[in-house]
Amino acid sequence: MRRDALPHELPVPEHTKIKTHEILFGFILADIVLAFGSAFAIFHSYAQPLGYDQRQLWIGLAGFALAWPFSAYMQHLYGRLALLIGFRQLLLRTVATCALAFGIILLLGFGLNILGSVSRVWLLTWAVTVFAWTGFTRLVWRGYLHHQLRQGSCFERVVVLAGSPQAARRLTERVERESDGHLRVAAAAALPATFDAAALDWIEDVVRHGVVDRVVIGHFSDAMAQTNALLARLTRLAIDVTLLPDLEGLQAPLLHVDRIGMLPAIELDFRPLTPVQTYLKRAEDLLLAGALTIFLLPVLLLIALAIKLDSSGSVLFRQERAGFNGRTFKVWKFRTMYAHDRDDHAVRQTSRGDSRVTRVGRFLRRTSLDELPQLFNVLAGDMSIVGPRPHALGMKTVGLLLHEAIEEYTARHRLKPGITGWAQVNGSRGEIDTLEKLQRRVALDCHYIENWSLGFDLWIIARTATLVLFDPNAY
Repeated sequence: MRRDALPHELPVPEHTKIKTHEILFGFILADIVLAFGSAFAIFHSYAQPLGYDQRQLWIGLAGFALAWPFSAYMQHLYGRLALLIGFRQLLLRTVATCALAFGIILLLGFGLNILGSVSRVWLLTWAVTVFAWTGFTRLVWRGYLHHQLRQGSCFERVVVLAGSPQAARRLTERVERESDGHLRVAAAAALPATFDAAALDWIEDVVRHGVVDRVVIGHFSDAMAQTNALLARLTRLAIDVTLLPDLEGLQAPLLHVDRIGMLPAIELDFRPLTPVQTYLKRAEDLLLAGALTIFLLPVLLLIALAIKLDSSGSVLFRQERAGFNGRTFKVWKFRTMYAHDRDDHAVRQTSRGDSRVTRVGRFLRRTSLDELPQLFNVLAGDMSIVGPRPHALGMKTVGLLLHEAIEEYTARHRLKPGITGWAQVNGSRGEIDTLEKLQRRVALDCHYIENWSLGFDLWIIARTATLVLFDPNAY
C-alpha cells in the first residue's frame, strides 16, 4: 500500500467488527432476564403448588441479585477477554460462578435462617437452569465467532505505521500473527522522515471515511515528532489507537500498562493472584481441608495402625521441601519406606518396584493415601489443596538439581504448593528421570498458575478423585 494512497483506493471493508461492549452487555442482559424468569417459572410451577410461601421467591431473587455480580466479577465471567478465551476455560468460569453464587444464597439463607423451609428442588432446578443457559449461550457465541473468523468476516481492519518501511512490514506480520485472525492490516506505511503535516493527511482521511477500525503505531523512536503530530490529530477522531513500544530486545512479557503518578508504566510481571483471589483460595483450602480432615479421621487412624503393624518406625515422615517463593517448609506424609532406608533429602528418587518401600507403603503410594497428612500442612498455611507439587530440596534429574536443570523451574514457586495439581492429573507424576519429564511438569504447573480460578481448582479436584483408585504413574 503506498504511503500517499487516497482513501477511495482502499477497499471498503465488508466485515463485522467485534464490538465487545455491546456483546458483553447482551450477555449480561440475557443472563439476568433468564435467571429471574426461570426463578419465577420454576417456583410457580413446582414450589407454589406444594404450599411454599412466595416470600421465599423474593428472598431468593434478592440473594441472587447480590451474589451473582460478585461471583461473576470474581471469575471474570463478563471480562472483555472472556469473549476470546477457549470454551473449556469459559465453561470452568461459568461452573464456578454458578456454584459460588448459589452457594452464597444457601449460606446466607440458611445460615441467617432467612429461607426457612424453602424448596430445595426449586433452588437446585433454578441453579441448573442458570448454568445450562450461560453455558449454552457461550457455546453458541464460540461457534459463531469461529465461523465468522473462518469466513474472514469478523475482524478489525487496521492501518500500521512505523518509523521505517522495513519496520512497518515486520510490524504488519506480527500484528496479524499475534492477533489470531482478529486484526487484518488494510495499509502499512512508514511515518514521514521529516515533519510534514500534509503527509499525514491521508491517514486522517482514511479514518474519517470509516475504512479502518484501528491505527497501530510502532517503532516510532526515530520519528517522535511525527508520531506526536499524528496522535494529536487522531485523538480528535473516533478511532482506536494502539501504541506498540519497541521492546523486542527485552526478554520479558508485556502484560499490563499502568501509571506511577503521572508517569506511564509498563508492568512486565505481577503476582499471579490478586489479594481478593488469594483470600478466596485460602478460604477454599480451609473449608476443604477442614471438612476432609474431620471426614477422613477414621481412615487416618486405620492407616497409622496399619503402618505401625507392618514395620517398625514412626508413622509419619517429615521432609524439607521448597514452598511459596522458594521458602522451605516441612511436609507431612505417612511413612511408606522402611525406617532404616529413609532418605530425608530424596537424593535417590523412588522408582517402580523400589525395595525400600514397605508392603503397606506400596498400597498407600499407589492410592496416594500417603499424602493425606498434608491436609495439616494446608491448615497451617504452608500448602494448598491444589497447586504445584513440592519437591525435596535434594532431588535431581540427569545429575542436576531441578532448579539447575531448567531455569524456569523456580517459577512454580509463585503459588503455594498443593496436594494435587494440574501436572498430576495430566500424567506427570512419579519419577523425574529425564529432562523432558521435568520440562512438561514445569509447563503444566506454570499453565495452572497463569490460569488459576476456583472452577479450575474444582476441575482438578474432580480429576484427582478419579485417579485415586488407579494411576499407572503412582508407585
